[in-house]
Amino acid sequence: MPKASKKQQRKAEDFKKVKLKVGKKKAPPSNATDTSFTSKSIVLAEQSISVDKSSELTNSRNLTLKELLSQLRHYSTPIRKDAVAGLADLLARYPEIIRAELGPIIEGSVRLIVDNEPAVRRILLKLYSGLLPELPSRDLAPFVPLIVIFACSAMTHILDDIRADAVRFLDLLSEIAPRSVSQFASKILPNFFSLLETNTPSSDGSRASINSRTTLLTLGNRLSIMRSCYNYLAVYTSPLTQTSDPLWFMANQSSAPTATSTAAHIDINCSMSHLYFHPNDPAPFATLNLFDETVGAHSGFGKEATGEDGQDQRDAAGGIVDAHAEIRAQCKEALARLFPFLQATWVESATIFSQSQISSGQSLELCAFVMQILQTLWRTAYTGFIPLSETKLVGFLRRCMTHFPFGNDSVGDSEAEETLLSLNIRVSELVAMIHLGAAQSGSADPTILAEISKWSKHTVKFVQMAMGVKSKRQSVGAGTSLRVEQVAGASLNHESFAELLLVVWQLMHGLGQKDAEQLLVAVMHYAGSCQLASPSKTLCVRFL
Repeated sequence: MPKASKKQQRKAEDFKKVKLKVGKKKAPPSNATDTSFTSKSIVLAEQSISVDKSSELTNSRNLTLKELLSQLRHYSTPIRKDAVAGLADLLARYPEIIRAELGPIIEGSVRLIVDNEPAVRRILLKLYSGLLPELPSRDLAPFVPLIVIFACSAMTHILDDIRADAVRFLDLLSEIAPRSVSQFASKILPNFFSLLETNTPSSDGSRASINSRTTLLTLGNRLSIMRSCYNYLAVYTSPLTQTSDPLWFMANQSSAPTATSTAAHIDINCSMSHLYFHPNDPAPFATLNLFDETVGAHSGFGKEATGEDGQDQRDAAGGIVDAHAEIRAQCKEALARLFPFLQATWVESATIFSQSQISSGQSLELCAFVMQILQTLWRTAYTGFIPLSETKLVGFLRRCMTHFPFGNDSVGDSEAEETLLSLNIRVSELVAMIHLGAAQSGSADPTILAEISKWSKHTVKFVQMAMGVKSKRQSVGAGTSLRVEQVAGASLNHESFAELLLVVWQLMHGLGQKDAEQLLVAVMHYAGSCQLASPSKTLCVRFL
């Protein structure tokens, strides 16, 4: 029975009438032929290994410059890294294409400064370190703004390692193109301010502490960032601080500070048979430069408001115009913004001075860079003296004098000894400038004045000991005389001695006649201990 019903249903299907419905497409007839078709193809990309590149310049992997530049934008990290390495290989093989294709090379690779992969940034820095220093300054100058833009973008990146690597590219630019990169201080310095930050900034920096939430400053990168900041500040302030004459502070006698009346004649009972004096004016044949004499006006701090022709720049009213007012304003702002961080770093690292033996290390280097940055800023921001209204520097000096002189009889190695000597000289300069500021102020707290006077006395003793002299005043008849004793002094090189003479010059204009006499005697005895042909002896004679 079921089988018979199925046969009837099948017969009915053959003669079943399909009803048409509104909106439905009419079905094709059963005997219609489908003529539609599809096709597929296989496309083989052209392989570079099979292309004839005998007429093109290629690297060891047979890749041309165009191919390498396209691979610099690839999404794969290994390909980008290999592209930079291949680019370095190509330029090493054919250095003549550098100047012809410098624009595409820098424009194609500079974006990798903000690459997310550290390996790509490191190999790019290696490429730039070998490529950019070989370029003439006129060829590199047009591309410095582009590199600075990407470096500043990297300094504000959200990733800490990119911000840390950005200062390395900036260091390279500061070294090879200082004049060009110094024009972008308004963009670069604020980025340093954001990198070197503190948790609780205050007016005097007393409660400032290092931002522990910033991974950038807790992974050992703080020292490299401070070094980069100092290098850039040195480049930016070079129009005011760079000079070839170590006695630049004596070049302009009229601008010397006159805090006290120490210009009177000082009668020093000291044998000067070992000194060989020459007149201040150049010898008749000095223009021949036979004995490395310096002829002409000295450059440096004594030429602050002069133009390229050596003449004073004056405004419409006849007043002298400071040609570097913008640099001074930027440095004052930098001192205010960076001081909380610098003082917090000093407080954190100065514990090394309490150790029984001081050796070179990260803590000592941090203290050295704190003083180098501060010295660059106070020399540029202030002329001649530091006013007592600059309370943050007075407070910082108070912290420094707790351990001054640093490393007395507790130095572990020669490198640490040299660093400590530089620290002591810079602190002595800060003491001298603040003492001159105290003498210039009309009314000041007697307690602060007494404290500054005490610091100055300690500084005079340090200067004497550094030059190998110990003096003591003793009564002789109705008057007094200065008894001088030779002691073991510091190992002063020519640069350190020139910095120490600056301190002597400043202290002589701020202290009394007796202290000035002690300082002059120390300089004269040090001149006697120098060899006849040494540059330090010549410097002593010029100074005296």
